[in-house]
Amino acid sequence: MLMRTYSLLLPLFLSNTQQLLAADVMPALSIHLPAETIDTTDTHSRCPSVLNQHRISYLETQIIKHRQIYYAGKTPLLHDGEFDLLVDELAVLSHCLSPALTQVGSKVEQYNARQPHREQMLSLNSVRERSLVDKFYQRHHDQQLLVQPKVDGMAVELVYEKGILVAASSRGNGKQGRDLLALMLRSHAVDSIIAYPHTLVIHGELYVEQKDWQQRGKYVSSRHMTAGITSQLSPKQIDVMSLRFMPWRWVDSPYKDEIMSLVQLAMLGFADMSKMSHAIDSPKDIDYWLAHYQNTETLLLDGIVIKLANNVQQRQYGQTQHAPRWALALKFTGPKGLSNVIDITYQVGKSGRITPVVHVQPLALSGHQVTRVSGRSQPWLLQSKIEVGSQVEIELVGNAIPQLTRVVSNR
Repeated sequence: MLMRTYSLLLPLFLSNTQQLLAADVMPALSIHLPAETIDTTDTHSRCPSVLNQHRISYLETQIIKHRQIYYAGKTPLLHDGEFDLLVDELAVLSHCLSPALTQVGSKVEQYNARQPHREQMLSLNSVRERSLVDKFYQRHHDQQLLVQPKVDGMAVELVYEKGILVAASSRGNGKQGRDLLALMLRSHAVDSIIAYPHTLVIHGELYVEQKDWQQRGKYVSSRHMTAGITSQLSPKQIDVMSLRFMPWRWVDSPYKDEIMSLVQLAMLGFADMSKMSHAIDSPKDIDYWLAHYQNTETLLLDGIVIKLANNVQQRQYGQTQHAPRWALALKFTGPKGLSNVIDITYQVGKSGRITPVVHVQPLALSGHQVTRVSGRSQPWLLQSKIEVGSQVEIELVGNAIPQLTRVVSNR
């Protein structure tokens, strides 16, 4: 994946991550280069004085390992946030080592890439620091900006020819991805025939709603469920029918305005993303929509996207090798707190799956009283060495679900 200065390939994950056999769906499937589209000096300021090739190799190995666990349908051993940190570090180190050679993609994606994209599928630059968002806003303050929720699923490309769905593929390495056409035709995520006589190329997010994930009970998150369904050779029809699609880009749209493009897609039968696209006039508007979508419970969201509203300006600003210059993703950061483990019990689901439940001393987080949290799986619990008396860190993720993030200390 990252091999010194010969062929540096930067992993994509999930938004973007995006946020997956490369960039398809695993935690953090989008590239988290903290600042290249904002200010290249910001990225280089994060570079260590001495680049450690062994560290890069270690990060590469760990990311590949945990991707494979994810796609094998097993319970992830890392929390999404922990995986994101590995991806973030690898992205920055790869850029520091040789920015000119950095590309979208990774070795892991190559063997699974089958369907060429009509338009390269880039990841978004994702940041967690509000100061970087303010810098992006100031750079574009004289242009109309939009805020949209960042659905946490799998980025896909759909292609229609004369109104017929002829291709569907995952992001993969950005240039080609897994062929998902048969899966999309089985699902009701999109119509296979639409009233549009020309070529139509759409980029969007394939996802599962929270309620459907909770009813199935087999996966650790709705994003994990999306990954599981799309990676199976013959997924169950009940699972396939739970897939949804949210468009976020009409490639080469004939319309100047992005919202108008989304309105027209809605008229063709796609989910209406225009209703979740909000014009902003100040940084306070960003704060408002960040808080609004952080409390959404219907969809699994991992942040918001700030972008130029004008399609012509988007094309003028263009892109780097891995991300558009006209958009930025701000990742959610949930409230965290420490508590002590007072008991560990186990619950058995309808499918026979056994899930450990970690009971903790009452912890108040943003108006929520947390007394217990999922232990994910017995292997993860053992690996983390969590036991009665352990002090653990708990975080409320986007839709107020408490998750264990790390063990602070043991007895």
